[in-house]
Amino acid sequence: MVQISRRNLLYGAALVASAPALDAFGASSTKTVPGEMLCFAQVRPRTAKQAAALLAFDDTHNVLADGTMEFLLWPGDRAKLDRLGIPYRVTKPYRGPDQPSAGRTSGLPLQPGERTGYRHYEDYVTDLQALATKHPKRARMFTFPEKTLEGRSMYGIEIADDVSKARIDGRPTFWVDGCHHAREWPSAEYPIMFAFDLLGAYGREDRITRLLKKIRVIVVPVVNPDGFVHSREASPAFTPATNNNLAFEAAGLESGWRKNKRSFSNALYAAGGTSSRLNADAHGTDPNRNYPFYWGGEAGNADPSDQTYAGARPFSEPESRNIAGVMKSMQMTAYLTNHTSGRLCMRPWGHTFDASPDDAFQEDLGERMCDIHGYKNQQGRALYVTAGTSRDWSYAAMRTVVYTFEHGLVFTPDYASEIPKTYAKNRGAWLLLAEAAGDTRNHGVITGTVVDGSGAPMAGAVVRLTKSFTTPVAVDVDAKKDGSVPESIASTAQTGRDGRFTVHANPSMRPTSIMFGLPKEHWTVTIGSTRKKVFLDRGDTVKLGTIRR
Repeated sequence: MVQISRRNLLYGAALVASAPALDAFGASSTKTVPGEMLCFAQVRPRTAKQAAALLAFDDTHNVLADGTMEFLLWPGDRAKLDRLGIPYRVTKPYRGPDQPSAGRTSGLPLQPGERTGYRHYEDYVTDLQALATKHPKRARMFTFPEKTLEGRSMYGIEIADDVSKARIDGRPTFWVDGCHHAREWPSAEYPIMFAFDLLGAYGREDRITRLLKKIRVIVVPVVNPDGFVHSREASPAFTPATNNNLAFEAAGLESGWRKNKRSFSNALYAAGGTSSRLNADAHGTDPNRNYPFYWGGEAGNADPSDQTYAGARPFSEPESRNIAGVMKSMQMTAYLTNHTSGRLCMRPWGHTFDASPDDAFQEDLGERMCDIHGYKNQQGRALYVTAGTSRDWSYAAMRTVVYTFEHGLVFTPDYASEIPKTYAKNRGAWLLLAEAAGDTRNHGVITGTVVDGSGAPMAGAVVRLTKSFTTPVAVDVDAKKDGSVPESIASTAQTGRDGRFTVHANPSMRPTSIMFGLPKEHWTVTIGSTRKKVFLDRGDTVKLGTIRR
């Protein structure tokens, strides 16, 4: 007997209950109705105020030549667009993941980590465990400190030629993650395929072998496990023949889920508050709006029902705290965060068109990557305004070399025909960014030798690199005015048998300090009771000489 998921059963009735009008472009008279379904719409704001209001809606990143934007409309959105007077035209229903193809259709050799379809969350965990078990010298699976709101663990894998040595030898780090947004399943597939690729090619491909002798790579396929499970387990692909029974609204809109699973009870609205979409049943915080930099700004929405709801405060969510906490425990010299869709390569900033201090360098590197995969190279703000993203926060706090890749043209394309092909097309760009992580022209180096009281080299002496600072936010959650969030970075390395150490580190001066003309910032290097202030810029090498413990 064929089992049909609840969402599959509910989908067909939704199509009947609220079939969207495909009339001429303009403000629709369609209001929220029972069983209203997810649907795509082309939206054309007339004023800057209307454009700003659209930041709370669910943008697909697709923009037509005439400036018309595509959005995924949730229940209540059409009525809200009507109230705002924003012209729109509903184009098609949201049908979730594409129907799977029969067999492999990419026409390429089998790609590393390729499967017959999208992984489930337990598949990612199993694959990470298997990689660490198969390559114990070069891979270490790790668990993030905090569990998610639904009690799940977050996992990553550390990869290097000698992973135990890489944790203490001060080498630079390349971080890759995916699935901040639950429904963007491809964004998790590409990182896990990269992990398979690196470990499989080590010792066989000179480029990979050289790379892993120089850097370590951190891969986190799924940043948002709760949301991903909610989306991934909702249903298989859209099947009209079986979608013919119940109202769509009861399905919980699962496969299109974007945010985490933060729940908001009726008590939230007891004092007269309202929600524009799901009323007191609104769920979820957008993990990629919950990082501190410029949190609460123009695109960090305060309504929990908004698709870009930024949370009650910066770092209110365990997902963002986990990612940022581990990132700040290492010198992450390059970072790639993966999303869908749009075929875009985006660099900071997302909240302003002002160029960052490293914009020329990042634009050039972005262009070289785009020459490989064919994506559009642009500043994040060129898509739409964002605040509180992992990309801008990591650059603002650590001045890492960072990009967002928006893959494909839909959130979840057919696996067989698109995922292997897209990975193959991206591989060279990812390796280019990984090599940029290890290039000392792009970060700084601190060297020295530690000896004991008799002058003998000290092996295993801990070298601690720290810095404390405040990250600017747009809205202080307590005083309701511009404020900041205190943060600190603390990474460590150890001396070798000869007492020597080499620590690769990001520039000590943060980009906002440069932009605002603030005094120089320094790293603090602590070895035993010795503390030294070090100013470091891209390409600098600071030699501390001999340090006596």
